[in-house]
Amino acid sequence: MWLRDALLTFCRWCNGSFFGHGIRDSVWLFPFVEIFHLIGLGILGGTILMLNLRLLRLAFRTEETARLARDVQPWMLSSLAVMLISGFLLFSTEAVKMYGNWAFRTKMSFLLLAIIFTFTIHRKVVAADESRVKAGWRVSVALISLLLWSGVGLGGRAIGYVTTSASSVTGALLP
Repeated sequence: MWLRDALLTFCRWCNGSFFGHGIRDSVWLFPFVEIFHLIGLGILGGTILMLNLRLLRLAFRTEETARLARDVQPWMLSSLAVMLISGFLLFSTEAVKMYGNWAFRTKMSFLLLAIIFTFTIHRKVVAADESRVKAGWRVSVALISLLLWSGVGLGGRAIGYVTTSASSVTGALLP
């Protein structure tokens, strides 16, 4: 209960913040920020796909996996930073509404899991000597990664189709 109240308080703060008002009240700022969010998504998705296709040995067969990972890492980290920052800015325009949106919660759950997985297990498998990683483990890691990041994208896409009024969220949660 306290976590739910704390999250709602945070969402209300975001709605009333400089970012929330500024972007929400501007004709061009929301689409401008969204462009960066989508560019970040495309670059991040491309780097994730490249690494996982290499782990599955479906592409980049002549390239060593660890080297490919080192080559795409700056792009991956930069695009993730752009997505997180722009995502927060977009979220701040409708934070209370997003609080009650199951597609948004699904996206955020997948995002948290995908980031944790990518920077722990996936990173370890990608950096390992290929001869020391069993094929089944390599394939499993690639498929789990693709599933998690696809969940982020699909959850994000579903947000626009799930409607939740802010008043229904705040009214249901007030004592």
